[in-house]
Amino acid sequence: MTTSAKILLAEDNALTAHHLNRVLLRMGYSVTGVVQSGEEVIENVAENMPDIILMDITLGGKIDGICAVQRVHTLTDIPVIYITANSDNEVFERAKQTDPYAYLLKPYEIYQLQNAIEIALFKHNLEKQLKESENRYRTIFEASDSAMMLVDENATIIMVNKQFENMTGCPKASVEKLQNWTAFFDPDERSKLEGLLRQTDDSTSAPRHHFESILVDKNGNTKIVYTNIRKFPDSNTRIVSLNDISELKLAEKEIRALNNELNAKNRGLNQEITLRQKVEKQLRYKATHDHLTGLPNRVLLFDRLNQAFAFDERHNTLIALMILDLDNFKNINDTMGHLSGDILLKKVALGLQKCMRQYDTVGRLGGDEFVIIINDADTIQDIITFTEKILAVFQKPFDILGQQTYVTTSIGVAVFPLHGSTIETLLKKADVAMYVAKKSGRNTFRFFSDSMDVQDATQKSMRTKRRISLMGKSTQNDFLTDIDQPFTKDQLSN
Repeated sequence: MTTSAKILLAEDNALTAHHLNRVLLRMGYSVTGVVQSGEEVIENVAENMPDIILMDITLGGKIDGICAVQRVHTLTDIPVIYITANSDNEVFERAKQTDPYAYLLKPYEIYQLQNAIEIALFKHNLEKQLKESENRYRTIFEASDSAMMLVDENATIIMVNKQFENMTGCPKASVEKLQNWTAFFDPDERSKLEGLLRQTDDSTSAPRHHFESILVDKNGNTKIVYTNIRKFPDSNTRIVSLNDISELKLAEKEIRALNNELNAKNRGLNQEITLRQKVEKQLRYKATHDHLTGLPNRVLLFDRLNQAFAFDERHNTLIALMILDLDNFKNINDTMGHLSGDILLKKVALGLQKCMRQYDTVGRLGGDEFVIIINDADTIQDIITFTEKILAVFQKPFDILGQQTYVTTSIGVAVFPLHGSTIETLLKKADVAMYVAKKSGRNTFRFFSDSMDVQDATQKSMRTKRRISLMGKSTQNDFLTDIDQPFTKDQLSN
């Protein structure tokens, strides 16, 4: 990571700017300033010359982020990454005209911003190297005068200039009126050059004959030269100009090599990004799903319940929270072994999933306890019908390693908002109702009632408190905070 990079942050939302500033510092970058207007951007660039600008398009002041970038680019070449909530196509087209290195729409993942910054810095550095190399060799080429030859109708050199002497190492006295002009080129090319000389005519509008060829100097050294042939009007004399482009060709080779390196780096970055996404997806799944059954665990159930509360409060419908506990599950573990117990739990999970509608959720709390969230129920009768459907799953035997095994379940039901408006309250009351279902002979269900709260308070307290405590500690925000931290290459490879 380019930890020495200096970043200018332009963001008019103070809270967002404060958060992003802390994130950038935690990543190891140096923040030259946090500004809220386009005018401040220009002033900060002139004073601090940052390596990259994170630019919000909508800013305070008289000019927006795009106009600010246009003005900055008239002064200096600094890479820009737009970070905006504006998805308007016209704004996007305006932004494209400023050649940004990335265009991130809010909200975005922190790793996306970090990857965009690293790629932008890497590309800008390589482009700078390419420009410097190209300008260096272009300057050498353009600053040197052309080597010139005047050639008569017999292809004999009439006159040469000082630059020709310098290029070939041959003094004028040994060349003029003594040498054929093709004598200074590679023997394999002489026949082609003679043909090109004959093709020239005395028309002033005729195109020039220009080509690359290999020149051999006095010491046998070769140079790649850019050659132009032009015939003087109304004359058999031709003028041949030679420009040494050997260094330019070397620069092109270096540019190709740098381009190949850039492409290789880009492929490597793309592979790393793909790997990061894969690892993060796996971590998110593991953090939100039960490892045995693949069902949502406490974390995801907690989140789904919060979402369900928000939805049903707006639509005035009911939510049923069911706690299922397998009857006498310990006997199966004791008599058939824990492997059989695990197989049974998986098959129960599969059977429960088949009963779910698209917007319902079944999860596993742990052990032989499952939770079902029934969303958007219109009446209590709808919830009863669904509960009976769940009990029907247990009317058929489960095939456990070839052995037909019957198992039943006891279900406790609490309804939002009839029995409470918080997750903790509903869990507590569903647990009490489930306990009463077990005391009533198992293989049945019970809705919570106020009388249960009095009669069974002493029986339910310890288990319910433990479950609520576990649910409260395993919130989605806890594990997302850990996942959003940047990964090292070693962590990814592991």
